[in-house]
Amino acid sequence: MKKLFIPMLLVASLIGSSIRVQAQTADEIVDKYITAIGGKENWKKVQSMKVDGAIQVQGLEIPYTVNAVHMKGSRMQGEFQGNVFIEITTPTKGWSQNPMSGKATLQPMTDDELKTKVDDLDIQSPFIDYKEKGSTIESLGKDEEDGNEYFKIKLTTKNKNESTYFIDTKTFLVYKQETVLKQEGQEVKMAVKSLDYQTIDGGIKIPFKVDQGQMIMATKKVTVNPTIDEKLFSNN
Repeated sequence: MKKLFIPMLLVASLIGSSIRVQAQTADEIVDKYITAIGGKENWKKVQSMKVDGAIQVQGLEIPYTVNAVHMKGSRMQGEFQGNVFIEITTPTKGWSQNPMSGKATLQPMTDDELKTKVDDLDIQSPFIDYKEKGSTIESLGKDEEDGNEYFKIKLTTKNKNESTYFIDTKTFLVYKQETVLKQEGQEVKMAVKSLDYQTIDGGIKIPFKVDQGQMIMATKKVTVNPTIDEKLFSNN
């Protein structure tokens, strides 16, 4: 009995050590990513942001503006051929308007829609203070794509939203984010690529192009910590 007991203790010890090493590796990668985008100290100073950009799709450019206050609300608004589209998100409610898809006025988001949007109210980074936010991370090893090697880090938020981030092993910037969304009762996998990183006011770095496959969100101008009227985050 004693001979069996010792190896079992050894196996348990090795498994425990493996888990600790893996968790430490994930945290090290995340720390280097946070440093690459400007550092925790700089990002913690970002409490609001205004982004002016254009949606590039099928040769067209559709201008839009995003006003966001950290963890309080965001409003994206644009116009195309006289049609105004709006998306508003708060911690508890959300509304959207898109005449081209049959929503001529602001309509409440479903619970599933709001669940997928609410984590985006974190305009700093979901990895900064992720434990305090109730999130967890997990290393999924490495992968290769487009001739480059990436660390794969899975982030699960307190709202149970799961995303896998592909972090470049050289630059430690996020190249791609894969997320599983629930739409109309079905799970849909979405991949978003972050391109053209630029350093802006405050010493933080963000991607100026976000490739969603069917369209590209191209940033034209970013204003850090502007004064934003939170009335923008209501449906009035």
